[in-house]
Amino acid sequence: MRFPRHTALFTPITLAAGLLLTVATAAAADPRWTSTGAQQPGSPDRPVWSIAVSPTHPSVLLAATQGRGVLRSSDSGANWTSAIPGVDGAWVVRFDPKQPLTAYAGTQAAGVYKSVDEGKTWVPQNHGLNVMDVRSIELSSGLVVAGTAQGVYYSDDAAGTWHSLGLDSLSIAAVAILPKAAGVSLFAGGDNGSAGAGYLFKSEGVAGSWAVLKGNFPTDTVVASLSVASAASGGSDPPVLAGTSAGLFRSDDRGTTWAPLSGLPATDFNVGFFNPANPDQIYVGSDGDQGNGGVFRSLDRGASWAGLTAGLPVKARITALALQPLNPAQLVAASWNPTDGSAGAYRIADPAATVAGVTPSAAASGTIRPSSAPFPGVPVPAPERRSASSSAYATYAVALVILLALVVAVVGRRWRIGREDRRTYGS
Repeated sequence: MRFPRHTALFTPITLAAGLLLTVATAAAADPRWTSTGAQQPGSPDRPVWSIAVSPTHPSVLLAATQGRGVLRSSDSGANWTSAIPGVDGAWVVRFDPKQPLTAYAGTQAAGVYKSVDEGKTWVPQNHGLNVMDVRSIELSSGLVVAGTAQGVYYSDDAAGTWHSLGLDSLSIAAVAILPKAAGVSLFAGGDNGSAGAGYLFKSEGVAGSWAVLKGNFPTDTVVASLSVASAASGGSDPPVLAGTSAGLFRSDDRGTTWAPLSGLPATDFNVGFFNPANPDQIYVGSDGDQGNGGVFRSLDRGASWAGLTAGLPVKARITALALQPLNPAQLVAASWNPTDGSAGAYRIADPAATVAGVTPSAAASGTIRPSSAPFPGVPVPAPERRSASSSAYATYAVALVILLALVVAVVGRRWRIGREDRRTYGS
């Protein structure tokens, strides 16, 4: 049996239609940043400086904001409620990994607040704290360390009593605790004030004897964030990460030497952390003012990086970042544009992230695009941003153009065949 020769002409159309369907399915499945719920329905969001995820219930989030104080969500950011009445400004929120229902908040004018019910209710904890502008908090090994607008404080009784650790001439934007066999090493990073020989300091124990850290660390570089890999996953000497005005730095020898991490835009990094379940996975955010800001992730200890861009605002300035250990893992980010005052929070799935008890996907999601890894010190242009819908529309358009071209070609071919048949059989 022979099929009419016209039938074969529809094969390209069928293939193109299949291509279009495949593209549509893939684009629809492509995860991207999506907006969380409004902080207060009917009102613009306010800047968010810190986000914390409950270790017990990952859908419980805390946010430290400018203008609305501490906010709490029990549904991964779909809805928010005010957590501390009378407090309008907060810099930082942290959950205690050893006491997962306990949380701390550093406020801009009311000192430290503590919650023992996963952020539902709060009480001030300021005995011995002489500076009420608390900009950073870290917890480990039974210690609570706070960085303030005038120096560092610590508490060894769950914030019941605070003791000064010095550095009073500095505004301390970041603190970190690195446990050791006997005691701890403390790190403090300043971003304002009289630094003298540098802005990054280390103290062995709580004696307050601070030493400036160098080892390839620029002395004029301010420090916005510090992070230590969890001792359980990072070995006896977990790596330390420093986000600075001159890029991202890492130390693998307890802060003795530091090395810049390449493969990232030449900009500042104000937030960064290790995945608690896997120290090889690092997440960082930048609020760079030259369009180089955004969220970046490494799966190989910082050797190479990928930008997570789709769905974020144009030239995103990231002010807060957190990882939810869900299946798959979810990232939550906050962005703020000081030019027009716009602010918002966003979420994205990262199937490649390690989560305790869950095997991560080997492939990165469609919104995660690899960055080049140049030699250290070579400026890197920011990854080109894709809007929330431009990538999908562009792909649809290409497939549609191919389909239309094939339809036109087939119709034209059929018209020519029909004309030839009329000439042949009509003569």
